[in-house]
Amino acid sequence: MDSRMTIADRKQREKEMRRNEIIDTAEKLFYKKGFDAVTMDEIADIVEISKGSIYVYFKNKDSLFMHIVFRKWEEFGQYLLGQMGKGKTGEQKIRIMIQCFVDFAKENREYNDLATTHGPLIMRRMDKEDQQKMQEIGGRYYPYLFQAIGEGQQDGSIRRDLNPITLGFLIQLITMTVVSPDPSWKQGYAKMVGNYDDLVELYPEFIRPAIAGCPDR
Repeated sequence: MDSRMTIADRKQREKEMRRNEIIDTAEKLFYKKGFDAVTMDEIADIVEISKGSIYVYFKNKDSLFMHIVFRKWEEFGQYLLGQMGKGKTGEQKIRIMIQCFVDFAKENREYNDLATTHGPLIMRRMDKEDQQKMQEIGGRYYPYLFQAIGEGQQDGSIRRDLNPITLGFLIQLITMTVVSPDPSWKQGYAKMVGNYDDLVELYPEFIRPAIAGCPDR
């Protein structure tokens, strides 16, 4: 029994390694050539497996794309929780969260451009299984945002006249729009005003006065 379990465990680890190898390869190719230009045959050739074997791991290229997104979300979520734990007040935790979004977007520019260019369309047509996976990952980390807002309203560092759920969704929506916009927004801003990175750097200080409370109240 123990021997069979050991063999099964080893096979599962090997399967997970191959799965991650496919994701790694697809991610690099999507960054280099663009999502539309990459074929499943090309990915299979580089990984040195048959095209049919890829479909054992991923239903189609859209699903493979989404698993790149899921992995990045997991990576960001762990980074975010580690950083937010350093905040002493709710407002500090929210400020740290916003800065994490800014820093992560800057450090993952290729992913950010890929996700904002192709993500909206692919997410609209993804199947129920990938939708559930996306909701599961998001549901794992969203509560920490709302918890930080609640803490801030209790300790006075965040305004108490704002609905915490509404405020949480607004912070998330505005932050994602600023740090991960459609690439055309970046180009338009650069033509009219200047470097888009300057706008992103300004954002945390812009949003802070809108939510900050008065600790003395």
